[in-house]
Amino acid sequence: MKQVETDEIYRNVPLTEIPWNIEAPPDELVQLVGSGKIPPCDVIDLGCGAGNYAIYLAHKGFNVTGVDISPTAIKFPKENAKKKKSSAIFLLLM
Repeated sequence: MKQVETDEIYRNVPLTEIPWNIEAPPDELVQLVGSGKIPPCDVIDLGCGAGNYAIYLAHKGFNVTGVDISPTAIKFPKENAKKKKSSAIFLLLM
């Protein structure tokens, strides 16, 4: 998807209606992190969207940077991280 198309979606569609915006991390990720099979490390979340998974991982001790091509989309995780006191960093990929 192109930057303009992606940004248009984030400007015009509520987050709750964007099909790929899933707030809860996948069960497999939760199990791998919870079991210690994936210990805290440096992580990049490509196409982070609202940043849900990046924020989850940051709260589990991971050093997370989320990137997205949408200027509108990247605003959501920055606001969400601030509210949730997350250490995750979010950057616009140009």
